[in-house]
Amino acid sequence: MNQASNSLPSNEVCFNIGPKERQKRLIIGIVGIAAGTIAFVLMRAAVAPWWANLALLPIFFAGASGLIQWREKTCVAFARRGVRNLDSGIEAIEDEAEKQALNERAAKISMKSFAFGALATAFAVFLSVI
Repeated sequence: MNQASNSLPSNEVCFNIGPKERQKRLIIGIVGIAAGTIAFVLMRAAVAPWWANLALLPIFFAGASGLIQWREKTCVAFARRGVRNLDSGIEAIEDEAEKQALNERAAKISMKSFAFGALATAFAVFLSVI
C-alpha cells in the first residue's frame, strides 16, 4: 500500500513542543499533583465530608495532563489548533497527516489525564471514608 508523499509513516513520531515548552508542562504537572495531595491532606485534617474530595478531580486532572504532555512532547491545545512551538515561536502545521497524528495523540493524552484524575480522586474519597 503506497502512502502519499506528505503522509507520515506509521512508525514516525511527531511532536509539537520543544524543551522549554516541555519544562512548562513538567512544572504544571508537579505543582498540580502536589497541590492535589496537599489539598487532600488539609481536607483530611479538617475532617471534611467525603464528597469534598470530589473537588480534587480538576486539580489531579491538570497535574496529570501536564506530566503526560511533558512525557509525550505534545501539547493538547496546540494539537487542537494545528500549531507547534519547538521553542522558536508558534507556527502552523501544514502537513495534514502530522496534524491528524497529533490530534490522535492529544485525544489519548486527555483520556489518560482524566483517568488518572478520576482514579486519584476516587482514592482520596476511599481514604476519607475508611
